Amino acid sequence: MQLDRTHVKVRARSLAEIGDLALCLVRRYPKALLVGFTLGALPWAVMNLLLLGWIPIQEARSGIFDEQTYYEGLRYVWLMVCLVFLQAPIAGNLTTYYIGQAVFEERPTWRAVLKACWQVKGATILSLGIIRGPLPAMLILATNWGGEFAPGREVFWVLMFVLWSMGTRALRPFIPEILLLERCPIRARDERSISAGRRSSLLHSPLSGDLIGRFLMIAMVCTCLALTVFYSLISIRGFLTNQWNWNLTIGSLDIPDVQIIWLPLALWIVAGLSVFIRFLCYLDARIRLEGWEVELAVRAEALRQFGTDSSPILSPPKAETVA
Repeated sequence: MQLDRTHVKVRARSLAEIGDLALCLVRRYPKALLVGFTLGALPWAVMNLLLLGWIPIQEARSGIFDEQTYYEGLRYVWLMVCLVFLQAPIAGNLTTYYIGQAVFEERPTWRAVLKACWQVKGATILSLGIIRGPLPAMLILATNWGGEFAPGREVFWVLMFVLWSMGTRALRPFIPEILLLERCPIRARDERSISAGRRSSLLHSPLSGDLIGRFLMIAMVCTCLALTVFYSLISIRGFLTNQWNWNLTIGSLDIPDVQIIWLPLALWIVAGLSVFIRFLCYLDARIRLEGWEVELAVRAEALRQFGTDSSPILSPPKAETVA
């Protein structure tokens, strides 16, 4: 492996350049999105369908479009958007690991990707699944399954989880890369290793202002992209079926395909793109703070001369150097 010969030129970039490069990475590594993110997001999408799908199905069965139907539709859209937002980081684990290896001209097999992600399943479930809110939010919504609108559980608590996740992802966005690519443990086992919490503080604290600004800009761009993708899918559906309402009518059967299929699909497509953007922001942060391009050049030369570099490609600095 030539660590100084990467598919992505290692240099500091502006946010506009990162967005453009993310699209280039999607084109170069389509499997990372089509296979990796699909495998990661599919279980969450199925759970979301089981958790919320009864709302549009129940309204479609009534065959009546009134004010209640309208508000039930808004209820479903709100909850689905919130769940996908909360689940996006953990759903992108496979994609994160794949592109973290692929940019170094080492395209791992999906078996190797699954194995590597499985090895840190406990840390990722704790950090991305519990602390950042998706599993607790789903548990709260499950307590009201099949019931009427509950403002406390479906607005207040869900909003609290979303705001908490926004804060942690604005100030500590690179936790997936720290756990998956740098392989930092939740707790340091010895003096030479760095815990995920300490590594997170070292990587994020010096750039906190810039990270918040980038998070807000990326959030606005992703919102616009999600609306664009959604209405593009709806337009294609309308041209193919000549039906422009929210339910697809087949004989006497009304299927709420827009809410069950096309809305989640649009959200997950943009969520997959956000994984690429976050990964490139992570590389940019390491370049700005640690001179990572110099480290790669030195390690590449050591490999060519001695063949004695067995540490992970994206490993953090040694504990002694950051003490």
